[in-house]
Amino acid sequence: QAATSYVGRYYPTVLASATTTTTVVVTTQMLKNTGLLPASFSETNSYGQQYQAMIVRNQQNQELLQGMVVSRGGHAMPFTALNQISKDITAGFGGYVEDGQTAVGAMRSWRIALSSYGTSTGRGHLAVLLSTDDLSGAREDGDRLYRFQVNGSPDLNKMHTAIDMGGNNLNNAGTVAAQNGNFGVSLVSNGPVTAGGDIRSTGGWIVTRSGKGWMDETHGGGFYMSDNDWVRSVNNKGIYTGGQLKGGSVRSDSDLAAGGILKLDQVNVAGTWCPQNGAISHDSTGGILSCQSGRWGGIDSYPVGSPIPWPSTTPPPGYFLMAGQRFPCGSYPQLARAYPGCVLPDLRGVFIRGLDNGRGFDSGRAVLSYQADQSDMVYNPGGALKGHHSGMAHYYHSDNREVRPKNIAFNYIVKAG
Repeated sequence: QAATSYVGRYYPTVLASATTTTTVVVTTQMLKNTGLLPASFSETNSYGQQYQAMIVRNQQNQELLQGMVVSRGGHAMPFTALNQISKDITAGFGGYVEDGQTAVGAMRSWRIALSSYGTSTGRGHLAVLLSTDDLSGAREDGDRLYRFQVNGSPDLNKMHTAIDMGGNNLNNAGTVAAQNGNFGVSLVSNGPVTAGGDIRSTGGWIVTRSGKGWMDETHGGGFYMSDNDWVRSVNNKGIYTGGQLKGGSVRSDSDLAAGGILKLDQVNVAGTWCPQNGAISHDSTGGILSCQSGRWGGIDSYPVGSPIPWPSTTPPPGYFLMAGQRFPCGSYPQLARAYPGCVLPDLRGVFIRGLDNGRGFDSGRAVLSYQADQSDMVYNPGGALKGHHSGMAHYYHSDNREVRPKNIAFNYIVKAG
């Protein structure tokens, strides 16, 4: 017991001196000098044998010590005495030496070569095995994790194996410095979490609350949500990509500029229904269309209702020939404002001289055909004009032929609106 207490008291010193093959010897006199044995304690037993403890490092864990106490010199003890004494030893594991080279435990429970402790002794001597648990347990620090700093003994505040908290908490820690962290449920922090590398999620989301999101601290940009509808840019930063931005719809509250051309995929037909006035589209030939009064129409300089000369018998889509026909007022409200009766003028064969187109005033004409001027006036000496040309003889028609200038025949069309 005294040898165990000595090693426990001077554990760091003994550990520093011992190796797995270098033995630290503890004598009876050393134990008396340190007060672990009384000064009157005899250094020999009744057989004249002296006791020594040999301490070495453990082969498997060299941060721990183990030892062997053997008796030396004197007379050999009979086996009966060795066997009985070894069974009565309670401090350590009692044993004896049979052949001078091997220590044997009581009831032959263990066998250890004395050479592993750098010693030997004669047959008929006692041996006591001091295990690593015995010596570690005798340390003044109790081989436990010390709660306070001990100057010069940092090992007292050091764990040498994993610690199992058994599901209990670790409370009121300051800074936790570790290589890795593995949490089975959750990690909660009431302050910032700083990572020197990436933050990864292997199967979940990066979730924020209270209108917060992600922000780059250096440049002050990022994304967040402050309502249930919009993902917003922190500090109204712009979003830049060399790729595409794609969405169900894109809205600009200010100007829209494009560094290239504007491409419209949808094709519409002039004169058909459109959803919102002012919308822009194009027809199958690429002509620009705009939504006007609920109808797709081409972009031109003619207002709705103005007669337009047209060099064909077929008007383009979205236009009517001006042939005296009715049109539905509700379908063409702009045209109805120009012609309240919802009837177009018949410009066929009259001036603005439209193509006769079967009406009978100027028959035989074709679109773009030329017609020379003609006068059917004859001199009438029997009468005189009054007014500005007072007294001048006047002319009159001699038949039903009309007087006309030179002209080219066009159809007249009007924008349907």
